[in-house]
Amino acid sequence: MATFTCDKNGNGSGKAAAEGGSGNRNYCIIDFVDQGSVESSRYFYARRTVCEMLRDRGYDVPGSELTRSLDDFRRVFGQQPNVDSLRICVSLRSNPSSKVLVIFLGTADVKVETVRLLYGKIMNQERLSRLILVLQSKMTTYAGKELQKWPFRVEIFKIHDLLVNISKHTLQPKYEVLTTDEKEKLLEKYKMEAKQLPCLLETDGMARYYGLEKGQVVRISHTVGRLESFETYRCVV
Repeated sequence: MATFTCDKNGNGSGKAAAEGGSGNRNYCIIDFVDQGSVESSRYFYARRTVCEMLRDRGYDVPGSELTRSLDDFRRVFGQQPNVDSLRICVSLRSNPSSKVLVIFLGTADVKVETVRLLYGKIMNQERLSRLILVLQSKMTTYAGKELQKWPFRVEIFKIHDLLVNISKHTLQPKYEVLTTDEKEKLLEKYKMEAKQLPCLLETDGMARYYGLEKGQVVRISHTVGRLESFETYRCVV
């Protein structure tokens, strides 16, 4: 059992006793409330999910990015992070020449002018295979069409969709992306074509998490209880 007291300045005191023993410790409800800015917290969780997502896609993400705490994040980026400082650029472990760049955009609406300016900066600095944009506001239809002209794939995520890593949900089955050889062996084994497999929409949350494209096949491992498990395969459409 624990009791808490707190004065108007946030100074607290209390007494806790547990079965089989007793002890004294000072507590205050303020100790359990995040005292940092909402902006830094939102950027921290979204950026951490992005790093985990890139790691799961096979990119070489530094361990320090995956283990950084909220306090460490605030020490590095501040309470009001500059979105430019949040950029992430990493390469595939299996192909170092294949690079992805992640850019967090500000709170202003993303228009054609924004996209064209961004394109000029990127093409002068990086040679990319893929770009991920994290938005905090809406993007105009014309801006979206402008992105389709770019010479590499561009993925768009809303920041609020990245605050929680959906792949870590306890009920979420395990996803594994098959290589081209694995896909061919699977289809040959069952004497079938990819279009005959159950479908997985390209817009599905897990398909977007892994950056899947049409025609790719994933192995989905389901676990029922502690021992029983089974696998299914789906083709992205």
